[in-house]
Parts: sequence; structure tokens; C-alpha cells
Amino acid sequence: MIGEGGVGKTSLLSLLQGREVLEKRVPTVGLEVEDSVLNGTNCSIWDLAGQERFKFMWQDFLRGAGLAVLVCDSTDKNLEKTREIYDRFMRSIGTKIIAIANKQDLPGALSAKEVQKKLGGVKTYGMSAIRPELRQRMKEILEYETEMD
Repeated sequence: MIGEGGVGKTSLLSLLQGREVLEKRVPTVGLEVEDSVLNGTNCSIWDLAGQERFKFMWQDFLRGAGLAVLVCDSTDKNLEKTREIYDRFMRSIGTKIIAIANKQDLPGALSAKEVQKKLGGVKTYGMSAIRPELRQRMKEILEYETEMD
């Protein structure tokens, strides 16, 4: 998972793993790696820190990944930065890419369809990491997208 700081990458991972998404959020330092099971197969999910000082390592971690998940917070301001991330890191890695338009529960959030259009057609799913009832949907998205390889 890759994206700017504060967009909900760690919260999405917590949702996927069935953990409570805490209200008090602590920025990821470097990266977090967690094991999960998708389609009956063990896999590692990498949550890459979004702060500028860690971006130098993104390309190395993304190369060879089975699926890159570009996360944005569904705001116009963040979407500009997310598009820059896509243009700078994602186009050249040769890895399948999808986007998660997180924070769909917030007023004024751009729809997944709008985010997809602004990202130049990158397949985009809407999500709200703070809603535990969406855990299965998040898992199904990742399973479907990794199955399609």
C-alpha cells in the first residue's frame, strides 16, 4: 500500500486484518509488513510510510510486488499528490496497480468513479477504513485483484 501520509493505509491494513481501527492514529515509520491470507494463499502486505523522507525507498519495495494499492483520501488536494505519486513511481514498476479512494464516509469526498477518472483510469474502489462492516469487501477487492494476475 502506497500513498501520502494520513490517507488511511495503516487503517486499511487494520481493517483487513480484523483489528479495531483506532481513533488516535500514529504515522507509520518506514514500513510495516503483515502476513495475511488471500485466496487461501499466504501473502505479505507492505504498508509504506507516506512521509516525504521515506519516499526514496518506495520504488525498490514496489518492484516485483504482486499488486500495488495506491491509497488516497478522496479529496481534490490529496488527489493531486496521488497523481504525482502515480506518475513518479507507479508507471515504471511493471506491477499491477489499483487505487483505493478511502474516507468515503467524509462529507465532500470524491466518488471512486471521480477518483478513477482523475487518476487517468486506474481501477479505483471506494472504501472507508473506519467501518468494520467493510472488512469483507476490502478482502474481496484484494482477493479479486490478485486472482486476476
